[in-house]
Amino acid sequence: MSNTFLYDSLPYLVLVLAVGVPAWLRHRERLSAWVMHQVEREGTGSAAVSLVVGATIMLLWHAACFLLPQPVQLFIRSPMRLFLLEVVGLIGGMMLAWGLVASITRRLSSRDPGARAWLPFQVLLLAEVLNGLVIAVAYRWASAWYVSVVVPYLRSLVTLQPDATLIAQLPLTVRLHLFGALALLLAWPLTRWLASESSAPGLVSAREETAG
Repeated sequence: MSNTFLYDSLPYLVLVLAVGVPAWLRHRERLSAWVMHQVEREGTGSAAVSLVVGATIMLLWHAACFLLPQPVQLFIRSPMRLFLLEVVGLIGGMMLAWGLVASITRRLSSRDPGARAWLPFQVLLLAEVLNGLVIAVAYRWASAWYVSVVVPYLRSLVTLQPDATLIAQLPLTVRLHLFGALALLLAWPLTRWLASESSAPGLVSAREETAG
């Protein structure tokens, strides 16, 4: 076992297991209930499950690369493991895209203003996911250069020492993916506010009276 793994990566893995496993055991019923709530909110059927599962895979994939870059780099040194990670990411992206298309279609036919308020955000998210799928197919081994190029840039933003030297050299498609992520971060709280305002009882009653 290399010293790099023992001293650079193992402490992170131990920390994640020490914090994550007890948290999961303590809140597993609550997490299961939350997942089921999300599925029910998006409607019944495989598309709703695909949306939740795909989103979970994508979030875990990006979070693992950002929080644990060194263990991820060690994991993908094996071509087989790198291929496995690429396949999991591709499947998660396709599941999320399919679930988003179904959710957007359902919301387009909904008369609930709160549900329709999420349409612009979901369309933007779908464009971001499709862009990610294009990157995964057009530029092989995206996991490897994402960890070595994009993650250091993101971490430099967190430490207030932004370094875009390598980012500026990336293909336009990849840079658009980064800007899309920033747009989603900006749109998320605004969309939640609009959805809550649209679903307010007084506003809904006024709309129903106007329609009547």
